[in-house]
Amino acid sequence: MWASPDHLGWAIAVPVVSLSLRFWPPDFPDDVAVQRRVPYEARADAIMYRQILADLANARGWKIHLYDAKRVEAQAAALLADRADEVLHGPRAILGPPWTKDHRVALAATVVSA
Repeated sequence: MWASPDHLGWAIAVPVVSLSLRFWPPDFPDDVAVQRRVPYEARADAIMYRQILADLANARGWKIHLYDAKRVEAQAAALLADRADEVLHGPRAILGPPWTKDHRVALAATVVSA
């Protein structure tokens, strides 16, 4: 079931102030006909979803943090220093599956955005 950004704000105890999203190329085309062709077709849906989420977040005054999924874990590890392994890999050890690399990357993006 889809939860709107407004529902998210009601569902948690603290106000939402920011949203971390994987970055998209600044030159990504707006034209849907172009997006349906190589090399864009494999990424178009995901990028359009992130753009819509960014627009919705901006409309609510939330800060948008764009991150590079290939670099964000290293950035978070540098910020966390000696605690990096515990913070980034600890949830998998404690919670087990389905804690995946995607979850770790999202956690790293949260660390970097803070």
